[in-house]
Amino acid sequence: MPMNYIPGGTFLMGSPDEDFTAAPDERPKHEVSLDPFYLDKYEVSVAQYAAFLNRLGTYKEACAENDCVHPRFEAGYTSYLLEEDQGDGSLIYIPLTGFGNYPINHVSWFGAQAYCQAMDARLPTEAEWEFAARSDDNRIYPWGNEAPDESRAVFNSESYENLKAVDALPDGRSPFGIYAMAGSLWEWTNDWYDEAYYATSPKNNPTGPETGLTKVIRGGAWPNNNLADRIRAANRSNFTADFISATVGFRCARDP
Repeated sequence: MPMNYIPGGTFLMGSPDEDFTAAPDERPKHEVSLDPFYLDKYEVSVAQYAAFLNRLGTYKEACAENDCVHPRFEAGYTSYLLEEDQGDGSLIYIPLTGFGNYPINHVSWFGAQAYCQAMDARLPTEAEWEFAARSDDNRIYPWGNEAPDESRAVFNSESYENLKAVDALPDGRSPFGIYAMAGSLWEWTNDWYDEAYYATSPKNNPTGPETGLTKVIRGGAWPNNNLADRIRAANRSNFTADFISATVGFRCARDP
């Protein structure tokens, strides 16, 4: 996986009070300063995650005693990850033919964290994710302030089959050249979620609350209930760490 260097800096995280598209958990808008880091240029692919599972030997309760992921036989047609019996009782994991370079989904937070650790990396913090998506110029979307369309993001879609490969849609790249930070799949971050966290967040390298019930996800996803407001760079949502869905994937970060 190629990683892009994010130089760090200071930016305004969240949304202003007058932004009618913003949810309460995006406020107050606040200044954040980050150290440099690296971030995966693309969302982790089916082929990459399959290779990780083949090292583990199984996905069942293999990531901090939780299922890492659900393959196609369990998740249904909205997964491109196959589990195959070798005939001697051993299992291998492979992508559905032609879809190895599509983003892995149906992966839990535990499965994302374990993959990143195996790659000598980590999940990005929520602040790192937002800075990589919008830089310091207060843009609404990774590409700027223009409304999203099908040339920039996969969102508001009637069908999972409209999902695209991880290196598709270069017009939707962030200022740092990161792909698919709007739409495609929601992405796990490392942070616990707290609706009111922004009111007390430290300025320097915030890492989220110490504990919580759910983990922050970012970026929006492909389904038709993800309209333009859901794929804004400042938008936040959250799921429990064991949640597994066709709408959630991830990418990894690394310290210099």
